[in-house]
Amino acid sequence: MYKVFLVDDEPSIREGLTTIIEWEKYGFQVIGTAASGREAITRFEELEPDLTIIDIRMPGMTGLDVIAEVRVNHPGSHFLILSGYADFDYAKKAISFGVDGYLLKPVDEEEIIGELERIAAILTRERETMARHAGEDTVYREHQIEALLFDSLEGAGSMEEDSLGLHWPHYQIVLLEMHAAPDLQRGSVMKRKLIEAFDQKDRGIIFSFHSGLGLLSKEVITSESSARNLYVELEELLGEWDIHMYGAAGEPVQSTAEIARSYTQANRTLGERFLFAEQRVILWNEGSEGGGVGPEGEAVDGAPEPDEEELADKLYYALDIRSSESVMRVLGEMEERLVPYHRTEQAIKTAFSQVFSLAINKLAATNQHMQSIMQEHSVLINEVYHQFTLSDLKVMAAEHLNRLIQRMGGGSKDTVLKQMIEFIQRNPGENLKLEVLAEVFNYNSSYLGKLFKNHTGEYFNVFLDKVRMEKAKELLDEGLKVHQVAARVGYANVDYFHGKFKKYVGESPSAYKQARTQSLSKESATDMNEE
Repeated sequence: MYKVFLVDDEPSIREGLTTIIEWEKYGFQVIGTAASGREAITRFEELEPDLTIIDIRMPGMTGLDVIAEVRVNHPGSHFLILSGYADFDYAKKAISFGVDGYLLKPVDEEEIIGELERIAAILTRERETMARHAGEDTVYREHQIEALLFDSLEGAGSMEEDSLGLHWPHYQIVLLEMHAAPDLQRGSVMKRKLIEAFDQKDRGIIFSFHSGLGLLSKEVITSESSARNLYVELEELLGEWDIHMYGAAGEPVQSTAEIARSYTQANRTLGERFLFAEQRVILWNEGSEGGGVGPEGEAVDGAPEPDEEELADKLYYALDIRSSESVMRVLGEMEERLVPYHRTEQAIKTAFSQVFSLAINKLAATNQHMQSIMQEHSVLINEVYHQFTLSDLKVMAAEHLNRLIQRMGGGSKDTVLKQMIEFIQRNPGENLKLEVLAEVFNYNSSYLGKLFKNHTGEYFNVFLDKVRMEKAKELLDEGLKVHQVAARVGYANVDYFHGKFKKYVGESPSAYKQARTQSLSKESATDMNEE
């Protein structure tokens, strides 16, 4: 639709023109009116009409005065003059001003329709010519930008200051990485949409780069609010496509020779897209500062190497006691300890997968009747590598692990101490420490130790030893060797196990096993004699 602006000091004329014509039928839409020449000039800048229909004689400022003033800043604007019979010669003379025609009052419907059809054809030709020239100019400038960036990054030097034909106060690179665009054709449609919003409105130049689209922006983006506003605008422009979009901006520069530096900063920032926590364009000065890993994966800048087995144990404990709160705490600790050390997307995903695998394998070993545990395991590990950001990964993992807890009968309202006792009885062979369990249950270890003593009448370590010794007796009865039993109940040192067992049972594991074997033999012989 072409936009029409009506200017006349007579309300009846303005209202009549608005209603007498089916404007949309001829490709036009009335977007505003004005009652004076001065008002017309003010509103013209606001409305930017394609065609203005204006009375030639108005109090204070004539239609010709308005046309002359508007043409200073808008030389290609289109006008139709309204005039009475008394102004006929005057109106014809106005044609020399470059107006598109005149209409005599009272306006004849057929006459104005004829003029609208004629001017619509002119406007269509102009738009097609402008679009063709703009397209040619856009392609040329895009190639110039890509050449500038490529030459600079390849060490071939930079272009001359005015190589792009741009004379902006600032230049800034914004890079957009877009996922799930179904095909190349749709990607080109998205690119054209952005070109219409930026190139054709002299706000910047859209170009392609290795993993998405770039914008050489004329408008400076230096604050989080402006970065967020740009992201919202981009989302609205591309909203009809189901895409995941991530953006990063380099520092504004003052010459075309420095554009490559802004691009390098934006590209480096976009490289940390996996760590983006907010849906907006991330600025160059928000990238990682310190931490990270060296070229071989070793920690740098003081980031300690995390103990993935310890984290896996904590996650296993949280799952085994069916505690969603504990799972969330462990996921938080995984982020705190794994991310600063590994830094890169692939390394972080691998570390998370390792912890998940260790924890769920342990869980499956103690819940062999639940096939769904291992099914959930394979789904979870596969999903880890399909997440776009760390935030997505944590949300996905929490959903999977909580679903697993529900399948295991989670949501128990048992007290913490009862859960602890049941956990110890299920896992006597684990390297259990009061400090670790206190962390899992979110208690101070000293306080939890006192609660445990009051509840059971025994200190934590004494209770743990008792559970382990009872389990050891069961395993010895089953015929396992002493060193196997020691390992199964959590003692790496067999001699230490010997001492603990003798103190608790009153005899060594070997003596106990021998005595039990003899006792069972006697019982078997007695049973045979009775038969």
